[in-house]
Amino acid sequence: MNPSSPREQPVSPSSPAAEVAEAAKTMVEDARATSFGSFKPVGHVMVGLPNRTALFALKAALMAPGVPGLPADELTPTESIEEMQSLIDNASPLAGFGYEITLMRRYVVLAREGYSWLVVKTDSDEDAQRVGELARQHGATLAVRYGRLTVEDMI
Repeated sequence: MNPSSPREQPVSPSSPAAEVAEAAKTMVEDARATSFGSFKPVGHVMVGLPNRTALFALKAALMAPGVPGLPADELTPTESIEEMQSLIDNASPLAGFGYEITLMRRYVVLAREGYSWLVVKTDSDEDAQRVGELARQHGATLAVRYGRLTVEDMI
């Protein structure tokens, strides 16, 4: 191995590539965050779409000119069933009283019907409202905004 080879050089923690990689990792972790063992991705809107075609159309709309580039994490029906069911099965007794656990059960039912999910990062009320509008326009039957203290049905 040659230490001067570019492939073997460590990436600087402040390089653009490192910043993008860290931001992507953080977004995925944030999008799959929990509270008392139940799914609660604060600062995100969870959108349920009846098929992959609708999901891809919504993703394209989120990247369209005039729409702030909002990062989104996809969950396929299989992924969402496995992840959500595991969270439900292992949730704290405190989670059983919250709306989040009820939503998780609803997500599992819809995923078994073939629903795909898009978890969209939103930084403002305007972003969240825009995601809700676009979700409705693209066939979503469910969009839930997760705040620190609130969970809001957008559709």
